[in-house]
Amino acid sequence: MLLDDRKKRILEAVIEEYNRTAEPVGSGKIASDYDLGLSSATIRNEMASLEDLGLLEQPHTSAGRVPSDKGYRVYVDNIMKEKSLSVKEKNMIDKVISDDVNRFESLMREASNILTRLTNYASITIEPELDNCEVEEIKLVKIGHDRLMIVILANNGIIKESIIKYDDEIPEENIEIFNNYLNYKLQGRNFREIYENIGKYVGQELDNINDKIVPLVAELNNLLINKNAKVHMEGATKLLELPELKNTDTLKNFLNIIETQDAIKEIARNGYDGNINIYIGNECAFEDLKDFTIITYKQSINDKDVGTIGLIGPTRMDYKKVIPMIKYIGDTIKEKMKQGGEDCVGKEEETRGEWRN
Repeated sequence: MLLDDRKKRILEAVIEEYNRTAEPVGSGKIASDYDLGLSSATIRNEMASLEDLGLLEQPHTSAGRVPSDKGYRVYVDNIMKEKSLSVKEKNMIDKVISDDVNRFESLMREASNILTRLTNYASITIEPELDNCEVEEIKLVKIGHDRLMIVILANNGIIKESIIKYDDEIPEENIEIFNNYLNYKLQGRNFREIYENIGKYVGQELDNINDKIVPLVAELNNLLINKNAKVHMEGATKLLELPELKNTDTLKNFLNIIETQDAIKEIARNGYDGNINIYIGNECAFEDLKDFTIITYKQSINDKDVGTIGLIGPTRMDYKKVIPMIKYIGDTIKEKMKQGGEDCVGKEEETRGEWRN
């Protein structure tokens, strides 16, 4: 939508004032507090024009106006100037996002936590759906004398792990046998194929190996069954403090979003990899989200989805602050993954060579 410079400046002023106060904005407030060089009457006429264009709305109980979803979209796409992150903010983010790319899932959680702290909105991390992922490698690690860690590396870089406790000690030679056996049987197969046919692949030969592999296979299957994308949210209580959530219907919608997670997962699934995806109000196409904005950054490795990080807040969001914040965090994670990718592949091949020999 093409707007002349005057309408852009007035729309920007209305949005910034409304974002600050959460109260409908009148022309007199803009004339007195914003140096636009325009009279209150001129601003009032322009605000009426912006309302006709669908960019502002007038609540029936107030003479002031508020931005519409469409108005926020024009502001974000064509008017807003992003704030640069401070040195302190960058340092806080860089400290959290370490070089340990083997901890990608926990890395995303930590990035989500810092995002909430810096923005005061609810942050979200969304695990990828693993249904069609393939088992890249299974690694068994002895912990102490009676515990065994099973680690599954998927071909999209995601790692699933769990610890099994035995009643007595596990001989080292058994671990090597189990490791070779499971990789021989399951490597290269997708998660769905394995958990639907686990008995076919390994059940027939269990008795010929060792009874200690039975709980190991059961736990392996549990990891594979937990295949659906999960949403983790930080800072939901921060949103409860906002004026928007004082409205009973809006509060119910938000609680439903948290409980079902379906809307958030669907939005994340449709996002573009490596880019900021912004969904404002009714753009989300879910009734429960009509009063909220979701901003996501979808991560990928070798064109495979490895998770999404983002924010959820009211449509009255400080876009010029949070958008560059998510961009910086998302880009930093991506760069760390690129830097660590070759090392991870090298370690992975070295490990494979050890258990294949």
